[in-house]
Amino acid sequence: MAEEMLSSLCMRATITVEGELAERIERLSQERATSFEDLANAALREGLNYLVAETPRAGGASGRKSGRISYTHPVSLGGCLLESLDDIAGVLATVEGEGFK
Repeated sequence: MAEEMLSSLCMRATITVEGELAERIERLSQERATSFEDLANAALREGLNYLVAETPRAGGASGRKSGRISYTHPVSLGGCLLESLDDIAGVLATVEGEGFK
């Protein structure tokens, strides 16, 4: 029964696969002892899942979540060691010596 349902959902299509991609699929299918077709279908499925997850949504956020919250902890580095950063040439001369040019 499951095979009948699956076969009714399958579509036979002819596509042109670029040489490098075909070689990669062939090599990987041999390594995994699976057919070219099965591996190509798995790659398409994973790629489409990734593309759907990356589709921008309203507000500019993508649908892909890493599962982690990233936070940068602030650290005090003290005050500026130079009087002013307005004169970039002067800052470079102080930090790197007069031969910075």
